[in-house]
Amino acid sequence: MRNSVKVITTICLITFLCLTGCRKKEQAAEVDNETQSAVDNAIADQEYMAVVPTTQSHAINTKGTGAQQRTAAVCDTLTLISGDTLWGTSNHVNPTYSMSISNAVCAQSMPDGRFRTGHIKVRLTGKIRDAGSKMIIKFFNYTAASVSYSCDSMIVTTLASSPLYTSFNVKLINGVCQKNNNWTINYSLDRTISFYPKGNPIGTDPVTMIYGTASGKNRQGRNFTVDIPSATPLIKYRSCEYISGGIQTLTPESYAARIIDYGYSVSPAPYNGCDEDASYSVNGNTVAFKLK
Repeated sequence: MRNSVKVITTICLITFLCLTGCRKKEQAAEVDNETQSAVDNAIADQEYMAVVPTTQSHAINTKGTGAQQRTAAVCDTLTLISGDTLWGTSNHVNPTYSMSISNAVCAQSMPDGRFRTGHIKVRLTGKIRDAGSKMIIKFFNYTAASVSYSCDSMIVTTLASSPLYTSFNVKLINGVCQKNNNWTINYSLDRTISFYPKGNPIGTDPVTMIYGTASGKNRQGRNFTVDIPSATPLIKYRSCEYISGGIQTLTPESYAARIIDYGYSVSPAPYNGCDEDASYSVNGNTVAFKLK
């Protein structure tokens, strides 16, 4: 595992000399070199999606939340700060928990090499493994790789659960990413996520598989949308700082769709290690790049 992480900025160096359309009768060629939306989507998407399985895993290991099994690892559980876990009683108050995100104290919570600080608060509306139960997540002074992350809320709804995997829906409402007040990225998403703590169905490293939609506004004020088909979900291994597989389509406002391919097919999908290789295609032109 690398000692430090560079946020995906090398995409900025990719220049595409592509024909983007025929806005004039003479079929004039235009240059499609808009890459900022892809960069800013990666900055937002990687971190928000990294928080979800970590929080969900901690909640599963927390006493009173309806977990099927618990572990005794340090920093592997949430800390109750209000409410109770007396589910079904007349005077029950839904519990709220806190989780510290600190490399100095709880580095093993998210062991991908990124430097993080801050806290997360989590309110549960039911037992974590019960279908329909929700985790409502809020960020407090949360930073990762010198970028601050916040949102109105992140709502995680359990869809299905077993000892082998957990599937849930995630809605991020009004996410905001900022770096030293120099730039701002706005981001929202609606995703289905499956978390396999024992690495099933691929390999042995815990793995997260993601598909769904997202939308945002990049640091230049341009809107963009993102679609990850269920047939080609993104794959993120717990110990790898990079997305290891999957395909997504990103469309900046007034530009053609970009196809971002993170690697190998997911069916079948042997675990082929942690690599930073990906490709970026627009208007029939493809360029390989590194996720670092």
